Amino acid sequence: MNIITCCTCALVGLLLCGNVYAAERKGFAAVGLTRLSGASAANLATAVRESGCRQFEFSFMPFFNAKDPFNNVNTLLAIPNVGKVETIFLSWRDEKVMNDGWGNALATLGRRAGAVNRHLNGVRNKVDNIVLVPMLEDQWTQPRWLEAVQVVAGQLDSGDKVTFRRSVNSGNDMPPTNISARLKNGTSHTFTSTRLEAHRIDHGGNAQVISNDGRLVYQDADIAGKHETKSSLVDGPGESRSLADWTSDANASAKVSLLWRPSYNLYTRTYAQSLITYRKPDVLLENRSDSDSDPAVNAFEQEVLKSFLH
Repeated sequence: MNIITCCTCALVGLLLCGNVYAAERKGFAAVGLTRLSGASAANLATAVRESGCRQFEFSFMPFFNAKDPFNNVNTLLAIPNVGKVETIFLSWRDEKVMNDGWGNALATLGRRAGAVNRHLNGVRNKVDNIVLVPMLEDQWTQPRWLEAVQVVAGQLDSGDKVTFRRSVNSGNDMPPTNISARLKNGTSHTFTSTRLEAHRIDHGGNAQVISNDGRLVYQDADIAGKHETKSSLVDGPGESRSLADWTSDANASAKVSLLWRPSYNLYTRTYAQSLITYRKPDVLLENRSDSDSDPAVNAFEQEVLKSFLH
Protein backbone atom coordinates (compact mmCIF):
# COMPACT_ATOMS: atom_id res chain seq x y z
CA MET A 1 0.00 0.00 0.00
CA ASN A 2 1.56 3.32 -1.06
CA ILE A 3 1.53 6.53 0.98
CA ILE A 4 -1.29 8.06 -1.07
CA THR A 5 -3.49 5.04 -0.45
CA CYS A 6 -2.67 5.14 3.27
CA CYS A 7 -3.53 8.81 3.50
CA THR A 8 -6.76 8.26 1.58
CA CYS A 9 -7.81 5.43 3.90
CA ALA A 10 -6.99 7.54 6.96
CA LEU A 11 -9.09 10.40 5.62
CA VAL A 12 -12.03 8.10 4.91
CA GLY A 13 -11.72 6.72 8.43
CA LEU A 14 -11.94 10.23 9.86
CA LEU A 15 -14.99 11.02 7.76
CA LEU A 16 -16.72 7.81 8.79
CA CYS A 17 -16.04 8.55 12.44
CA GLY A 18 -17.24 12.13 12.20
CA ASN A 19 -20.50 11.53 14.01
CA VAL A 20 -18.75 9.54 16.74
CA TYR A 21 -16.45 12.44 17.52
CA ALA A 22 -19.35 14.89 17.26
CA ALA A 23 -21.24 12.83 19.83
CA GLU A 24 -18.42 13.50 22.28
CA ARG A 25 -19.16 17.22 21.96
CA LYS A 26 -22.87 16.93 22.75
CA GLY A 27 -25.11 16.74 25.77
CA PHE A 28 -28.25 18.21 27.30
CA ALA A 29 -29.12 21.23 29.41
CA ALA A 30 -31.49 19.73 31.97
CA VAL A 31 -31.64 22.90 34.06
CA GLY A 32 -34.47 21.51 36.19
CA LEU A 33 -32.90 18.04 36.61
CA THR A 34 -33.31 17.98 40.37
CA ARG A 35 -37.06 18.77 40.04
CA LEU A 36 -37.66 15.83 37.69
CA SER A 37 -39.22 12.58 38.81
CA GLY A 38 -37.27 9.35 39.05
CA ALA A 39 -39.01 8.12 35.90
CA SER A 40 -37.89 11.20 33.96
CA ALA A 41 -34.29 10.76 35.11
CA ALA A 42 -34.40 7.08 34.16
CA ASN A 43 -35.64 8.00 30.68
CA LEU A 44 -32.78 10.47 30.26
CA ALA A 45 -30.35 7.72 31.23
CA THR A 46 -31.95 5.29 28.79
CA ALA A 47 -31.66 7.82 25.96
CA VAL A 48 -27.95 8.27 26.67
CA ARG A 49 -27.32 4.55 26.92
CA GLU A 50 -29.24 3.69 23.73
CA SER A 51 -27.65 6.54 21.74
CA GLY A 52 -24.31 4.77 21.77
CA CYS A 53 -22.41 8.00 22.51
CA ARG A 54 -18.99 7.66 24.10
CA GLN A 55 -19.23 10.79 26.24
CA PHE A 56 -21.98 13.26 27.13
CA GLU A 57 -22.37 16.44 29.14
CA PHE A 58 -25.31 17.26 31.38
CA SER A 59 -25.87 20.67 32.93
CA PHE A 60 -28.26 21.59 35.74
CA MET A 61 -28.92 24.06 38.55
CA PRO A 62 -29.00 22.10 41.84
CA PHE A 63 -30.57 24.79 43.97
CA PHE A 64 -33.94 24.70 42.26
CA ASN A 65 -34.37 21.83 44.74
CA ALA A 66 -33.18 23.22 48.08
CA LYS A 67 -34.05 20.03 49.98
CA ASP A 68 -32.21 17.65 47.63
CA PRO A 69 -29.95 19.71 45.33
CA PHE A 70 -28.30 16.73 43.67
CA ASN A 71 -31.43 14.66 43.15
CA ASN A 72 -31.23 12.41 40.06
CA VAL A 73 -27.52 13.05 39.47
CA ASN A 74 -26.52 9.54 40.54
CA THR A 75 -28.92 8.08 37.97
CA LEU A 76 -26.91 9.74 35.20
CA LEU A 77 -23.53 8.98 36.75
CA ALA A 78 -24.46 5.29 36.96
CA ILE A 79 -24.78 4.91 33.17
CA PRO A 80 -22.08 2.37 32.26
CA ASN A 81 -19.45 2.56 29.53
CA VAL A 82 -19.77 6.26 28.74
CA GLY A 83 -17.74 9.29 29.75
CA LYS A 84 -19.47 12.06 31.67
CA VAL A 85 -19.05 15.82 32.02
CA GLU A 86 -21.09 17.25 34.90
CA THR A 87 -21.83 20.97 34.62
CA ILE A 88 -23.25 22.81 37.64
CA PHE A 89 -24.87 26.24 37.59
CA LEU A 90 -24.56 27.72 41.08
CA SER A 91 -27.24 30.37 40.54
CA TRP A 92 -29.76 31.76 38.09
CA ARG A 93 -29.99 35.28 36.72
CA ASP A 94 -33.51 36.01 38.00
CA GLU A 95 -33.20 34.59 41.50
CA LYS A 96 -34.25 37.17 44.07
CA VAL A 97 -31.32 36.35 46.35
CA MET A 98 -28.88 37.02 43.51
CA ASN A 99 -30.34 40.47 42.92
CA ASP A 100 -30.32 41.68 46.54
CA GLY A 101 -26.94 43.43 46.56
CA TRP A 102 -23.53 42.18 45.43
CA GLY A 103 -22.46 41.21 48.93
CA ASN A 104 -25.50 38.98 49.38
CA ALA A 105 -24.95 37.44 45.96
CA LEU A 106 -21.36 36.53 46.80
CA ALA A 107 -22.37 35.17 50.20
CA THR A 108 -24.98 32.96 48.51
CA LEU A 109 -22.42 31.67 46.02
CA GLY A 110 -20.05 30.88 48.87
CA ARG A 111 -22.66 28.85 50.76
CA ARG A 112 -23.72 27.00 47.66
CA ALA A 113 -20.11 26.33 46.67
CA GLY A 114 -19.64 24.59 50.00
CA ALA A 115 -22.47 22.19 49.14
CA VAL A 116 -21.08 21.71 45.63
CA ASN A 117 -17.65 20.94 47.10
CA ARG A 118 -19.08 18.16 49.27
CA HIS A 119 -20.85 16.75 46.21
CA LEU A 120 -17.70 16.89 44.08
CA ASN A 121 -15.68 15.04 46.69
CA GLY A 122 -18.11 12.14 46.29
CA VAL A 123 -18.34 12.03 42.48
CA ARG A 124 -14.95 13.18 41.19
CA ASN A 125 -13.89 9.62 40.35
CA LYS A 126 -17.13 9.04 38.38
CA VAL A 127 -16.74 11.86 35.86
CA ASP A 128 -14.27 12.96 33.19
CA ASN A 129 -14.67 16.62 34.02
CA ILE A 130 -16.61 18.96 36.32
CA VAL A 131 -17.63 22.38 35.02
CA LEU A 132 -18.65 25.10 37.47
CA VAL A 133 -20.70 28.06 36.27
CA PRO A 134 -21.24 30.82 38.87
CA MET A 135 -24.50 31.97 37.25
CA LEU A 136 -26.82 30.75 34.51
CA GLU A 137 -27.03 33.62 31.99
CA ASP A 138 -25.16 36.17 34.06
CA GLN A 139 -25.24 39.86 33.17
CA TRP A 140 -22.16 40.78 35.18
CA THR A 141 -19.11 42.67 34.08
CA GLN A 142 -16.08 40.45 33.62
CA PRO A 143 -14.41 41.71 36.84
CA ARG A 144 -17.53 40.71 38.80
CA TRP A 145 -17.63 37.30 37.13
CA LEU A 146 -13.99 36.75 38.06
CA GLU A 147 -14.74 37.80 41.64
CA ALA A 148 -17.54 35.22 41.72
CA VAL A 149 -15.10 32.57 40.48
CA GLN A 150 -12.72 33.40 43.32
CA VAL A 151 -15.50 32.98 45.88
CA VAL A 152 -16.55 29.61 44.47
CA ALA A 153 -12.96 28.35 44.19
CA GLY A 154 -12.35 29.38 47.80
CA GLN A 155 -14.79 26.68 48.96
CA LEU A 156 -13.19 23.83 47.00
CA ASP A 157 -10.94 21.22 48.59
CA SER A 158 -9.40 20.40 45.22
CA GLY A 159 -9.25 21.76 41.69
CA ASP A 160 -8.74 18.29 40.23
CA LYS A 161 -10.91 17.78 37.12
CA VAL A 162 -12.59 21.17 37.68
CA THR A 163 -12.94 23.89 35.06
CA PHE A 164 -14.98 27.10 35.06
CA ARG A 165 -17.37 28.39 32.42
CA ARG A 166 -19.19 31.66 31.88
CA SER A 167 -22.83 31.46 30.76
CA VAL A 168 -24.50 34.31 28.87
CA ASN A 169 -27.84 34.60 27.13
CA SER A 170 -26.04 36.21 24.23
CA GLY A 171 -22.78 38.04 23.83
CA ASN A 172 -19.12 37.41 23.23
CA ASP A 173 -17.37 38.48 26.46
CA MET A 174 -14.81 35.68 26.46
CA PRO A 175 -13.36 34.81 29.90
CA PRO A 176 -9.61 34.29 30.33
CA THR A 177 -8.55 30.73 29.51
CA ASN A 178 -6.51 30.31 32.71
CA ILE A 179 -7.64 31.57 36.13
CA SER A 180 -5.56 31.36 39.31
CA ALA A 181 -7.47 31.23 42.58
CA ARG A 182 -7.06 30.24 46.22
CA LEU A 183 -8.64 26.96 47.26
CA LYS A 184 -10.24 26.28 50.63
CA ASN A 185 -6.90 25.28 52.17
CA GLY A 186 -5.27 28.51 50.99
CA THR A 187 -3.14 26.99 48.24
CA SER A 188 -3.15 28.51 44.77
CA HIS A 189 -4.58 26.55 41.87
CA THR A 190 -4.73 27.48 38.18
CA PHE A 191 -7.97 26.47 36.50
CA THR A 192 -7.46 25.92 32.77
CA SER A 193 -9.69 25.54 29.70
CA THR A 194 -12.20 28.18 30.81
CA ARG A 195 -14.96 28.51 28.22
CA LEU A 196 -17.88 30.73 27.25
CA GLU A 197 -21.39 29.29 26.85
CA ALA A 198 -23.94 31.24 24.80
CA HIS A 199 -27.65 30.57 24.40
CA ARG A 200 -28.80 30.88 20.82
CA ILE A 201 -30.63 28.96 18.09
CA ASP A 202 -27.58 28.49 15.87
CA HIS A 203 -23.95 27.53 16.39
CA GLY A 204 -22.46 30.90 15.41
CA GLY A 205 -20.48 33.41 17.46
CA ASN A 206 -17.22 32.88 19.31
CA ALA A 207 -18.57 30.93 22.32
CA GLN A 208 -17.12 27.42 22.55
CA VAL A 209 -20.34 26.02 24.05
CA ILE A 210 -23.82 26.51 22.58
CA SER A 211 -27.22 25.73 24.07
CA ASN A 212 -30.66 26.56 22.71
CA ASP A 213 -31.85 27.19 26.30
CA GLY A 214 -35.24 28.93 26.13
CA ARG A 215 -35.52 28.44 22.37
CA LEU A 216 -37.32 25.53 20.78
CA VAL A 217 -35.58 22.76 18.91
CA TYR A 218 -38.63 20.87 17.65
CA GLN A 219 -39.16 17.33 16.42
CA ASP A 220 -41.39 17.56 13.37
CA ALA A 221 -41.07 13.87 12.56
CA ASP A 222 -43.75 11.66 14.11
CA ILE A 223 -42.82 9.61 17.17
CA ALA A 224 -45.60 7.23 18.17
CA GLY A 225 -48.08 9.49 16.37
CA LYS A 226 -46.91 12.73 18.06
CA HIS A 227 -44.92 15.65 16.66
CA GLU A 228 -44.01 19.31 17.19
CA THR A 229 -43.84 22.37 14.95
CA LYS A 230 -41.82 25.57 15.09
CA SER A 231 -44.75 27.13 17.00
CA SER A 232 -45.04 24.43 19.67
CA LEU A 233 -43.46 26.64 22.34
CA VAL A 234 -46.46 28.93 22.68
CA ASP A 235 -45.01 31.75 24.77
CA GLY A 236 -41.35 31.41 23.79
CA PRO A 237 -39.12 34.04 22.18
CA GLY A 238 -40.15 32.91 18.70
CA GLU A 239 -36.79 31.43 17.75
CA SER A 240 -36.92 27.80 16.68
CA ARG A 241 -35.05 25.17 14.70
CA SER A 242 -35.91 21.65 13.66
CA LEU A 243 -34.12 18.85 15.49
CA ALA A 244 -32.68 17.61 12.20
CA ASP A 245 -31.16 21.01 11.41
CA TRP A 246 -29.89 21.57 14.95
CA THR A 247 -28.28 18.12 15.03
CA SER A 248 -26.68 18.62 11.61
CA ASP A 249 -25.17 21.91 12.76
CA ALA A 250 -23.94 20.35 15.99
CA ASN A 251 -22.27 17.50 14.13
CA ALA A 252 -20.55 19.91 11.77
CA SER A 253 -19.37 22.27 14.51
CA ALA A 254 -16.31 22.05 16.73
CA LYS A 255 -18.36 23.59 19.56
CA VAL A 256 -19.95 21.72 22.46
CA SER A 257 -23.70 21.55 21.77
CA LEU A 258 -26.21 21.18 24.62
CA LEU A 259 -29.83 20.43 23.77
CA TRP A 260 -32.50 22.13 25.89
CA ARG A 261 -36.12 21.00 25.89
CA PRO A 262 -39.18 22.66 27.51
CA SER A 263 -39.85 19.43 29.40
CA TYR A 264 -36.49 19.70 31.17
CA ASN A 265 -37.84 22.85 32.86
CA LEU A 266 -41.23 21.26 33.54
CA TYR A 267 -43.20 23.37 31.08
CA THR A 268 -46.87 22.48 30.77
CA ARG A 269 -47.34 20.03 27.89
CA THR A 270 -50.66 19.68 26.04
CA TYR A 271 -51.85 17.66 23.07
CA ALA A 272 -54.16 18.62 20.22
CA GLN A 273 -54.54 15.30 18.47
CA SER A 274 -50.98 14.57 17.25
CA LEU A 275 -49.54 18.05 17.91
CA ILE A 276 -47.61 18.78 21.12
CA THR A 277 -47.44 22.30 22.56
CA TYR A 278 -45.72 23.78 25.62
CA ARG A 279 -46.35 26.74 27.90
CA LYS A 280 -44.14 28.15 30.62
CA PRO A 281 -45.99 27.82 33.97
CA ASP A 282 -46.64 30.88 36.09
CA VAL A 283 -44.97 29.27 39.11
CA LEU A 284 -41.19 29.38 39.53
CA LEU A 285 -39.19 26.32 38.55
CA GLU A 286 -38.36 25.56 42.18
CA ASN A 287 -42.10 25.11 42.80
CA ARG A 288 -42.87 22.94 39.77
CA SER A 289 -43.31 19.20 40.16
CA ASP A 290 -43.05 16.06 38.07
CA SER A 291 -44.55 12.60 38.48
CA ASP A 292 -43.60 9.03 37.69
CA SER A 293 -47.06 8.38 36.24
CA ASP A 294 -46.77 11.20 33.67
CA PRO A 295 -43.07 12.05 33.53
CA ALA A 296 -41.91 15.28 31.91
CA VAL A 297 -39.23 13.27 30.12
CA ASN A 298 -41.49 10.68 28.55
CA ALA A 299 -40.99 8.23 25.68
CA PHE A 300 -41.17 11.07 23.11
CA GLU A 301 -38.48 13.06 24.91
CA GLN A 302 -36.37 9.96 25.27
CA GLU A 303 -36.38 9.44 21.51
CA VAL A 304 -35.61 13.12 20.83
CA LEU A 305 -32.53 13.06 23.07
CA LYS A 306 -31.35 9.70 21.76
CA SER A 307 -31.60 10.99 18.18
CA PHE A 308 -29.56 14.08 19.03
CA LEU A 309 -26.81 12.25 20.91
CA HIS A 310 -26.47 9.45 18.36
